[in-house]
Amino acid sequence: QQLYLIKDEHSLQKFSKEGGLLYEYNENSLGSIGFVDVSNPFRLMVFYQDFATLVFLDRTLSEISRLDLSEFDIAQAQAFATASDNNIWFFDNNSYTLKKISSQNELLLESQDMNLLLPEDINANRLVESGNRVYLNAPEVGLLVFDIFGNYIKTIDIKDLDYFQVYEGQLFYVKDKKFNSYHLFSFLESSLALPMLRENKRQVCISQELIFIRYPDNIEIYAVLKK
Repeated sequence: QQLYLIKDEHSLQKFSKEGGLLYEYNENSLGSIGFVDVSNPFRLMVFYQDFATLVFLDRTLSEISRLDLSEFDIAQAQAFATASDNNIWFFDNNSYTLKKISSQNELLLESQDMNLLLPEDINANRLVESGNRVYLNAPEVGLLVFDIFGNYIKTIDIKDLDYFQVYEGQLFYVKDKKFNSYHLFSFLESSLALPMLRENKRQVCISQELIFIRYPDNIEIYAVLKK
């Protein structure tokens, strides 16, 4: 239930669930932070798109290592994720394949060319591994689902997402001022109305019994009361 916040494009902050600042990481030489993967809180992955670099941090936001992606001819990739074995998933925009590499850039797995399977172009913006599946978000196409060996399974027809979460076997996302869920096994869909959600919201996240709503100038935290 801890909160990670990208501040001023160059700083990553870690807060307690009560809102107290715990740690901070600053790096001004690599451009803006593109995104942060906190699926492993002991080995966070921070992506800097301007310099095609991945930086790995420990739980105190101290740097462990970094990987210069431009050295490995994958500078155009935009969607990365930490694998459950601490290797790295990414979608290769040049070959249109999902790949898994080690931190030494050893190619471990590679999917089929997705151009051969799907008629639409894939502009991936987010990758998540959860429950022996890998979820790749392509807003114009939907959510592409792969197994942990990189084999394409199907596409979930939920489009135009800029952010989603996979949590306790469900897919969570915001649309039409509602917090929606899609059960990944029963395929049932439901939604939770968020009347407090304002038009200028930037992001909504769920964590255990809390909902975090990020606005341009603040973050609101709500408790989810179970019936």
